[in-house]
Parts: sequence; structure tokens; C-alpha cells
Amino acid sequence: MLEKIYQIAVIAIAGIGVSVTILNFFGLSTKAIVWWKNLYEQLSKRSKSKFLKKKAIQHKIEAIVNSTVFDLQKELPQKWVKKMHLKWVDEGSINRLKSGQSIIRIEPDERQDYNIINGVYFYFHHSLFPQTYEVVPDRVMNSLSVKLSERTIANSERADFLLKTFKETILEREIQNDTEILEFYDPFVKLDDRGFLTGALIREIDSMSEKIRVKKERNDFEEIIKDAMNHMTSFAERVKGGKDAVSKIEWTYSNDIHTYRFLLCKSVRKMKVDAHLNRAIQAYDDGIDRLYIFGANKDIPFTNKLITRITNRTRYKHEETFGLDNDFHSNKKGLGALFVK
Repeated sequence: MLEKIYQIAVIAIAGIGVSVTILNFFGLSTKAIVWWKNLYEQLSKRSKSKFLKKKAIQHKIEAIVNSTVFDLQKELPQKWVKKMHLKWVDEGSINRLKSGQSIIRIEPDERQDYNIINGVYFYFHHSLFPQTYEVVPDRVMNSLSVKLSERTIANSERADFLLKTFKETILEREIQNDTEILEFYDPFVKLDDRGFLTGALIREIDSMSEKIRVKKERNDFEEIIKDAMNHMTSFAERVKGGKDAVSKIEWTYSNDIHTYRFLLCKSVRKMKVDAHLNRAIQAYDDGIDRLYIFGANKDIPFTNKLITRITNRTRYKHEETFGLDNDFHSNKKGLGALFVK
């Protein structure tokens, strides 16, 4: 009887919670779901109710994912990331999130911490590349899901403990299933530290996926991705040594699908925006399909000016402007933009 009363009470609370969640979905309250998570946790501690405990874990997973998703929306391609709403299932397959969907279903485990990290992992695994996921190689998808999950968990409460559990369970599981995942995971860690993972590589994978969907290059797509990844890793490493450490040719990458070039925006002494603008004009004349602009944290105002100038004074189309978790100096927060022919 007491169990039933608790369930009715929680259902009533959840009804109010739905309204808050709807407001949260439209960006009016990013902290609301955290409040509901705390409420369910307090209720579950006072009861032996499995229903309440599952609700508490459900809202904890949603809180961890959605608090990070808010920031990831600024980094990943537009319309990629949806706020998570989790539902438990007793058995059956876990279906990929469809376009516009924001509900993920997972089977509950007796280990609460495992439920949290598993929910985070499956969210990313089933929400990345919403239009091209069939083309993206499984090894690449798994590596990206692991890396973004790891970053999400690192920004959550009890991060040290959850990260340890994550590495001992999810990461170890993926490595045992496919040891070659490390060929991507390790470079992804390095690229993410300098803003090139979510800033450039993910966008390149998505763009190339669309172009090779029905072409022979799809048969070798994993190697094509690895080649672009190695170029970015080498470039990011050389950038540490300053401008002179990067040769002219290494700013550009080309394969049979398309070309891209990096333009690192730095406000140095008397260098004006037009000096960078001329490089963008030259990139277009050189036949570069995709031009990436990256600005360091301290140069974000200068970078915004350059983005506007390129938009207005070149034949490039401004595809999008996006935030970076780290800039190319590994400092927190940078700014990027993509221009396409």
C-alpha cells in the first residue's frame, strides 16, 4: 500500500516535472532537470521503492547528459544534439535515435553508477551523425562515443569515481570487443584537447559520409578518416611550435572527396583583419572546398570580426560558427567557423 502511495505521489510530481522539462527543452531553464533529479534522490532514500530508485537514477543520467549537452550544442553541427529523456526497458533491442527524437531506452542494471555511465555512452552512440550514421564505420562511431562520454562524465558530480568506473567497464568493454578502437581513441583525446575533434574532424566525417554514400570510397572509408585524422593530429602538434613550425602545405588537406584548409586567427601586434581575409580569398582561388577558421580564447572578438569580413567579402558560403571546448593552445573555450564553396 505504501509503495502504491509513493508511486502515485511521484506520478503527480512527474506531471509537474513534465511542464518544467518542456520549458527546459526550449531553453528557459537549464537547471530544472537537476532540481528534479535531487528531489527523486531524496524520495528514493526514504523508501525501498524500486520504482523511486529507478526514477532517481533516470533523472541523474538525464541531468548529467543534459547539462553537458547544453554546451555541446555550441560545438557540434547544428541540430545534432537533442536533450535526453530516458526510458527503462526490460528487454529488447536499443534503437538508434531518429531525427528529432530525444528519448533513449536502456535496460537497467543493479549497479547504479553503471546505469549512469551506460546511459551517457548510449546517448552519444545513438545520437551522433543523425543523417549519415549508416555510413560512418562502427569503430569510428564507438571511439567518438567513448571520448565524448568520457568528457561528459569528467564534468559531472563525483567525476573521479565515475571516470574510474567508466574506464573499467564501458571503455574496457569496447577495447575487448575491438582492440583497434585505440587507433582512433588515442588521437581523439589529443585532438579534443586542442579543439580539432568537435571543431573539424567530426564535421569532415559527416561531410565525407554524405558524399561517398553510394561511391566506391565507402569501402575504404575507415582508412580515409584515419588519414584526415592523422593530418589534423600532426597539424595540432606542430601548432604548438608556432607559425614557423608548420609548413605551408600542412595547412591544407586533400583527398579524392574534397579539400579543407585551416586558418588560425591570431591578433598579433599590428596585424589587421584584412591580413587574414587575404588568406581566405587565396584559399578560394586555390580551390579549397572547406575553410576552417579557429580563434584562440583571447582572440574571440578578433575572430568574430574576421568571420564577418569573410562572409561579406569572399565567395565562400558561411556554413556555421561554433564554440570550442578548448582552443588550439589547449586553453578553455575558443571559437570556430566553417566556410564552404
